[in-house]
Amino acid sequence: MTTRLRLVLLALVLAPALTACGNAVTADVIGTTAVTVGADGRPVALVRVCTGGIDTVQVLGDRVGLADDEPNPVLGTWRAGSGNGGTVELVLGATNDGWSGPEELSLEDDRTYVLSALDSAADAEATQVTFTPVQLASLAPGEVVVRDGEVVPRAEATRCPE
Repeated sequence: MTTRLRLVLLALVLAPALTACGNAVTADVIGTTAVTVGADGRPVALVRVCTGGIDTVQVLGDRVGLADDEPNPVLGTWRAGSGNGGTVELVLGATNDGWSGPEELSLEDDRTYVLSALDSAADAEATQVTFTPVQLASLAPGEVVVRDGEVVPRAEATRCPE
């Protein structure tokens, strides 16, 4: 199966989730997003960019209490001056070289969050990931959360599809 076909299939699977978050379903999928927890307990975005680059990372709140036509609330946005390729690690709620954004991020244990990474100059983004703070706290070393809360080894999340 070709990389292009895999990406098309992945986009079709993600289309309902992207629509629910208020994002365009026509976005090119340029990589994968995962989240883990750093040694200091803060969430860490881990984005494997396979094509192009990302310059924006966002944490969105869940849909609890929202009308169907309301977008998920944006809780934090981090921006880089230019697109970043390869594997990007960003400590959420901290100072990160080359990125501007909030230095604090407050997450409630009983809520679900969405992590998104995108290229703001194009209709392109990495796959989104949903997670809870409780889930992050339970991760073993070397584990990350991907997609809809699935836990996988970090090495699996940092590979591009063949």
